[in-house]
Amino acid sequence: MTGDAPLRLARVEGEYAVHRLAPDSAIPASIWASPFVSVSRSTDELSIVTDASINIVADANIAGDVQSTVSPWLAYRVAGTLDFAVTGVMSALTAPLADARIGVLAIATYDTDYLLVRTDEGAAAEKAWRMAGIDVP
Repeated sequence: MTGDAPLRLARVEGEYAVHRLAPDSAIPASIWASPFVSVSRSTDELSIVTDASINIVADANIAGDVQSTVSPWLAYRVAGTLDFAVTGVMSALTAPLADARIGVLAIATYDTDYLLVRTDEGAAAEKAWRMAGIDVP
């Protein structure tokens, strides 16, 4: 990774669910109440990450469209804003998890990166990151 500052992660409040819907599904308005939301659509699926307490199945517009939900996840945010020229961030964050055999869902935004790990693996993920020199409060 370029740059001298060590990576610092901040835990995002709450627990999260990852939903897979039909690709032509409507995006439920209820998801926007979540402190972190990610929506990705492809020709194969609509993926939504939102607070686990939000029941998207209750939304009448998509009631039959939810094909799968995996929950709960913890979300971690790379603190600060990442310049597009910085390289190796995702590698530095995921390599310690791979070594510890911890699965991860990575999401990039314009400003930074997010990593989600299953809630039951959160403590092990934080330990792996700390051992790799990544600051996790």
